[in-house]
Amino acid sequence: MRIIQKQYLAKVSPWVLAAAFSLLTVIISVFAVNNYRRDKLLITDILLEKGITLIRFVASSARSSVFSGLRAGKELDEIWEGDVSRLLEHASEQPGVKLVVLFNSKGDMLVNSRQEKGNVDVSKTTLEFLETLGTTNSGSSRFRYRISTRNNRTVFQVAAFFPPIGKHFLTQLGPFPPALYAKGKTASLMLQHHLLKQRWRKAISAFNEEKFLILVEQDMQQFNERLKRKKLEIIILSVVLLLVGFGGWLSILTLQGLKGSQSRLRRVEAFRDILISSLPIGLIATDSKGGVILYNNFSRKLTGINEKDALGGDLKIFSAMPDIQEAFKGPEKSLGKLYQKEIQLYSSDEVCHTVQLSRLAIIDTNGSYVGTLLMMQDLSQIKQLEKDLRRSEQLAALGKMAAGVAHELRNPLSSIKGLALLLRSKFSEKNEGRKTADILVQEVERLNRSISELLDFARPQALKKIEVDLQKILNKAVSLLSIDAEDSGVQIVTVYQESCPIMVQADEDKLIQVFLNLFLNGIQAMYYGGTLTVSTMVTPHNIKITITDTGCGIDPENLGKVFDPYYTTKSYGTGLGMAMTAKFVEEHEGAITIKSQVGKGSSVTVELPL
Repeated sequence: MRIIQKQYLAKVSPWVLAAAFSLLTVIISVFAVNNYRRDKLLITDILLEKGITLIRFVASSARSSVFSGLRAGKELDEIWEGDVSRLLEHASEQPGVKLVVLFNSKGDMLVNSRQEKGNVDVSKTTLEFLETLGTTNSGSSRFRYRISTRNNRTVFQVAAFFPPIGKHFLTQLGPFPPALYAKGKTASLMLQHHLLKQRWRKAISAFNEEKFLILVEQDMQQFNERLKRKKLEIIILSVVLLLVGFGGWLSILTLQGLKGSQSRLRRVEAFRDILISSLPIGLIATDSKGGVILYNNFSRKLTGINEKDALGGDLKIFSAMPDIQEAFKGPEKSLGKLYQKEIQLYSSDEVCHTVQLSRLAIIDTNGSYVGTLLMMQDLSQIKQLEKDLRRSEQLAALGKMAAGVAHELRNPLSSIKGLALLLRSKFSEKNEGRKTADILVQEVERLNRSISELLDFARPQALKKIEVDLQKILNKAVSLLSIDAEDSGVQIVTVYQESCPIMVQADEDKLIQVFLNLFLNGIQAMYYGGTLTVSTMVTPHNIKITITDTGCGIDPENLGKVFDPYYTTKSYGTGLGMAMTAKFVEEHEGAITIKSQVGKGSSVTVELPL
């Protein structure tokens, strides 16, 4: 599954990956900004809640102090200046609280947590901030906050209206203290307490009409450091995520490059395998232990051993071919030396091939022996070309000789024939001398025919090529020899691949002579009758005409001499028939081959270009 995923990722376009990486960058940036804002808002909420709690603590404590002081008989100003100032001082002792200040409605500082009157520096922006407070002193609009800078340090300010006594304070004063009843002056004390409550009421009402403001400043250094750490963590996390994304992108690009390299390597390996398999040279390679590691298709054609059987095996598989086994002996002892040997090898189609073996030792970069390579080159065609060249040279020499002999012999033969006719006229018909003269004339004519055939064979003749139907030519040749075939007990069978006409450019007379010679030789080879089969096979480039007989066959040692001039196994004839046939086929840019088995018959194939 992982390999499939890698292959799938390797197919993704780099531009798609770049777009994905850009999108990842945007997502990480938005995530980082939102995370930072969320932490900053959380810190703001914490500081605001802490400031509100302190303000409420001071307010409730102030009310308690006023209530207790009045009941104890203290004056309101004394309670206000002493107890409230101490409350502010206690409030500022909380961790992170720098200053708690109480202002009147005009913005004048009344008391502060430092127990200093009017000496605490209050900036103009702070006073403007205090002026933004609403007129209501209840609900959520009661509190305001901002972040300011004091003495190069960031502070968090929370401000609110400060009702130190409250509207319902007088109802909480209660009855006379129990100590006053013990003195037995109840009436006068009640009057005094009533008057006192009236005086307090006026003072408290006047106090409540004054709109006091309270300001709490908290040091943000600890939170700023936390924000800095958080910002650093977010930056580090973002960088790590970006690096991971960038690394993934590079990994995919590397994977694409690796896949491309692997694909190119596979194509090179496939091309190399195809090239090695298609080479017209047999290649057999073994490792240092003698195991076969390379075996191409041409080796199979020469040896007849399948590739599956050869690869992975040892040299014992060539036990039926001792020459090949011998070629692999001792290559490590002859490093740098080329071993060559020419052998005869029968292929899988039982055809003898002349093969040249060339052995090379395989050496690695360290100069150590790692294996052996045996190359097998089929020299059969080269040998055949050499044989054809020698034959052509012989025929050329024979042609020159024939022309000279014909020129030198025809004139004397003409004189001999004239003298023989003159001599025959001197004798009567019943005289023995006349018969002798007739024999002399006949032999001179036979010599003239032989010389004419020799000249026809040796002299190049211009072909009169026209477009002809090959099947009609074959049928004509068959009809001309049908009587001879019946007399010899031979049945002629035609097997044509195409039912339509097969048109070729050829000299009709020459082709008829070619097939007459081949049909006649096949009929004469079947002494006791048989079957002569004439078949055709059309290929994209040529047509093959095969004449097969069931006669006596040809000895292997005589098979290569069939097309030589003046070679014949018959007691009659000049031996030029098959030589003339081969010559006419070659003049038509064709080829003629023959296969034969003694006692089974022969098969002659003529190939002509379409």
